[in-house]
Amino acid sequence: MRRTRWLVLPLLFLAAAPGVLRAAEQRAPMTISADSLEVSRKARVAIYQGNVAANDRGRGLSILADRIDFYFDENMEQVQHAVALGNVRLSYGERRGVAERAEYFPGEDRAVLLGHPKVWQESNVVTGCRITLFLREDRSQVDGCDGERVNAVLYPKRDEGQPPGGAPR
Repeated sequence: MRRTRWLVLPLLFLAAAPGVLRAAEQRAPMTISADSLEVSRKARVAIYQGNVAANDRGRGLSILADRIDFYFDENMEQVQHAVALGNVRLSYGERRGVAERAEYFPGEDRAVLLGHPKVWQESNVVTGCRITLFLREDRSQVDGCDGERVNAVLYPKRDEGQPPGGAPR
């Protein structure tokens, strides 16, 4: 009986782990620094301006911009969405992106890049009119618009021991 209990307890912990990890992500702090901050509780918005750096540690997402507006729930406790404007730079895992504007929806783990967006992963790059990053799903969608097509430059992966641009040794 005692041996069975020691086998069951770790299995129960592993089964609960995704929920525990998700809860830990939600409790991880979001840190923001800027040259100035204006808060309106009535409008439920916090406006950071000047060299803004936002880091959502729980999701591993960093956003740099000239300005970021954070929109909150009724109690001013949870960020519902954020809008970054001007010289937007975003990083998430191995991905890096730039745009004129980015919208971030933490509850949906989704970021939308607008205004000549460009996203890199390693040496690969994709551009379009609108790039949507589904962060939790490790998926993205790139849309063109009004005569602007989606463009991608994708490099083949090199095998270990293979010289750049050449055949195996």
